Amino acid sequence: MKREKKGDIIMADKMTKKDMYAGIKEVLEKNFDAADVADYVEFIDKEVAAIDARAEKEKARRAAKKAEGDALGDAVKVAIEDAEEPITAEGIVEKVIDEFPEATVAKVRYRASKFVKDGVVAKVEVKTGDNRKVVAYTVDAE
Repeated sequence: MKREKKGDIIMADKMTKKDMYAGIKEVLEKNFDAADVADYVEFIDKEVAAIDARAEKEKARRAAKKAEGDALGDAVKVAIEDAEEPITAEGIVEKVIDEFPEATVAKVRYRASKFVKDGVVAKVEVKTGDNRKVVAYTVDAE
């Protein structure tokens, strides 16, 4: 973030709320008697603390979501490894849906594609009963 100093205040290209509050607090403390602006400074400090608390809560939520996603990925990998023949994303969903009710075909395909890129599983085409070709996943490419 590019910052430039104008007088006593540091200006940034993109200022956050915390930056704004810090600038306001600095102006108040430099230009007014501390007793006169104590309520304003206290308000600003509470707002900054609330911003920090929300950021921490969001960080924890993202970490939990990432861990949950990893667990689904592990279940997808196990389902592919346990299958005796290549398995479609729909088949994987059927295997993991009891443990992961949030599992969808899109989520399974995303994780299976990551395993394909990593070289852990192979992507193959199989024919269905109605002569359609669909993508399936297997640990050993035939």
